[in-house]
Amino acid sequence: MRLVRSFFLPIAFAAGLVGCRPSPPVDARLASPIELAKEAAPQKLERIFANARAKALLAGQSLAFAPERPDDAAALQSPSTWRRLDRADRFDAVLLAGPAGEFQPLLSHLVTSPDFRLVRVDNWGALFVRGTPAAYTPPPPGSVARDLSDADRGAYLARMALMLQAVDEVAAAKAYSAAALDTAPKEPIVHVAAAALALTRKDYQPALKQVQQALALNPHDLGALEIAARTFTAAGAADQAWAVATELKSRAPADDMNVLFLHARLASAAHAYSAEQDSLERLIALAEKQNLPTGDYRVYLGQCFAHQGLPRPALEQLELAAKAPNLSDQQRADLDTAISTVRERAGQLSQ
Repeated sequence: MRLVRSFFLPIAFAAGLVGCRPSPPVDARLASPIELAKEAAPQKLERIFANARAKALLAGQSLAFAPERPDDAAALQSPSTWRRLDRADRFDAVLLAGPAGEFQPLLSHLVTSPDFRLVRVDNWGALFVRGTPAAYTPPPPGSVARDLSDADRGAYLARMALMLQAVDEVAAAKAYSAAALDTAPKEPIVHVAAAALALTRKDYQPALKQVQQALALNPHDLGALEIAARTFTAAGAADQAWAVATELKSRAPADDMNVLFLHARLASAAHAYSAEQDSLERLIALAEKQNLPTGDYRVYLGQCFAHQGLPRPALEQLELAAKAPNLSDQQRADLDTAISTVRERAGQLSQ
């Protein structure tokens, strides 16, 4: 039974923006968002909001990051939380780096914000500055990173294509992906990026073709497996999606939250509730450790327990989810209905 209909984590299906995992790079431009730091430094910015990954990658750079607050991580997934922090601290810039799925809601909010303007995108992330009047224009891909080896340049262009897609520079993303394929056709990452972009356009067959090419180059490429699972899901091929998700989880790092969430949702679709429960419980533990919201995970875990005929643990998870701040009226109404339904079932079992 479907208990709650309107909870969907922003990271759930980020259309491949989290899927590319290249081998450890050597060049500084591939190792960190150094080009974003170079763009920011001359502007003498005094209060830069950045995600934790960006701060770690740019440790030692002369950038004035704003003091950390407990809600910084939550703000990456919640524009309303971000706006509250910005009202309190009035950031003069935002620097986001890493897989775009880690901060896509905030990224999308900033793209349309009247207060901030995008000033630079690189293969790691994006830089926004408050009050900058000029619009960002991506440089032609032929002019970018020309001194890198073909393999490294292909990886750079492919990852930048994904980041350009994430900031809604769709035409530029397509051009960068094409350049990456031309530059380094034997690098799995360029095919994974092309597959991810095809998936965003709902071009499922081209996406799977690119995935197949990536897996032909590296049969265990995690990015290719992730995009394959997402593409099969979007195309309605549930059995294939579940098979790929099972392999992906077995090969991915145990703390990869995007993989765990994808596995949990596909486990639910496959009625593999014990597998779903395991992934959701891991997600909740990881989210709590990082001070991230757990409400959506708890909703799904409550549903998972209900599907297993376990109303009391289901009720516990739903009641914890109901304590989450910033619930919409519809979400709260759905939760109230679900809690009432599970309480009734629990009461019937106790009679």
